[in-house]
Amino acid sequence: MKKLALAVVAVALTAVTVLAADVAGTWNVDGDVVGNAIKFTTVLKQDGETLSGTATVEGKDTPVTGTVKAKAITFGFDNNHEGTTYHPVSTGTLADNGGLRG
Repeated sequence: MKKLALAVVAVALTAVTVLAADVAGTWNVDGDVVGNAIKFTTVLKQDGETLSGTATVEGKDTPVTGTVKAKAITFGFDNNHEGTTYHPVSTGTLADNGGLRG
């Protein structure tokens, strides 16, 4: 009986992962960091709910990590600007038109 219960839980967890929105691809991001406009391109790879990839900021590629759960997406990266390292985090929700708002 315990084996059956574990199998049902495993199937349920797999179903939740499958329901995560597919956000893999290239995204152009326009945002604001403490009142300063920021624009960059990010290429996201998705493995279930886990995101990885690169962001191109000021002509430099940097690794991106994040998550996607249902239609909610969060990703961030380290960016060195004028000798200071910042870690901007982008959050949003995938819209029905395929865009991302947040």
